[in-house]
Amino acid sequence: MKILERTSKEFLMTAPCGINCADCECFLAAGDPSLMAYLVSRGIEQSRLPCPGCREVKGMCPAIGQECETYRCAQKNGVPFCFACEEFPCERLTPAADRANVLPHNLKVYNLCFIQKKGLKQFAENSLDIKKKYFKGKMGIGRGPQAE
Repeated sequence: MKILERTSKEFLMTAPCGINCADCECFLAAGDPSLMAYLVSRGIEQSRLPCPGCREVKGMCPAIGQECETYRCAQKNGVPFCFACEEFPCERLTPAADRANVLPHNLKVYNLCFIQKKGLKQFAENSLDIKKKYFKGKMGIGRGPQAE
C-alpha cells in the first residue's frame, strides 16, 4: 500500500493504531461548546482541547492524560502505522469487551487492515460509516454488522 504524503490531512489525522482522530470527540470539541464542556467535566484538561490529532501532539492524548504507549511503540519501531510493524498484530491491539460500547479500541485492527488494503483516502471517506456500524449496527451472523 502506498501511504499518502506524511503531510496529507488523512495521514496527519489517522493515528498509527488506526483510529481516525477526525472522528474523536477531543478533536470535534473545536466546533461544539457543549462537547467541550462535557469533556472538561469528565476530567480532560481544557488547555489540551481541542486536540489537533495524535500525530500533532506526538501521542500526548488528552483522552488518556498521558503519552499513548501504542504511539510511542510505533515511533520506537519506526513505522507510520502498526500494520507495518513486524509484531503486528500485537497485544496492544487485542480487542477487549471492557467499554467496547463507548470506545473505538476494538476497531483498530479492522481499521489498520482497511488502510493497508484500500488506503488512507478511502479510510478517511469510510471511517464514519465503519464507526457507525460498530456502535449502532446490528450483528448479522455470517454477514457482519448491518447499519440501521
